[in-house]
Amino acid sequence: MFDKSVEFQRTPSRIRTRFIAVFALGTSLATFISGFFVFLYMKSPAFENQLTGQVIKNMDWIIADEFDKKIRELKPRPVPDPNDPNAWFWDYIEQKNKEYIEWETKGKWENN
Repeated sequence: MFDKSVEFQRTPSRIRTRFIAVFALGTSLATFISGFFVFLYMKSPAFENQLTGQVIKNMDWIIADEFDKKIRELKPRPVPDPNDPNAWFWDYIEQKNKEYIEWETKGKWENN
């Protein structure tokens, strides 16, 4: 079928094509492997810590500004008014709450 006396000759264009194909394969493998390692690094806690540190470093002034705004919005606690007409009601509620807490913590267990 084939004549053994005929040798296949590799032409320069065929050699060049094979070289380009092997070079392209090597480049593709290197790109894939480096992408895989970058993916693994981005999934690691080290990357998360680095990213968080860089974001927070640039946001310190924003956080401080927002904190100052919230501090200014705070209002002092009201001082009890001796002339409050509803003071008796709040005193009654406080007394009942104390009695209930006392019963829950001690009285309920002594009756059994």
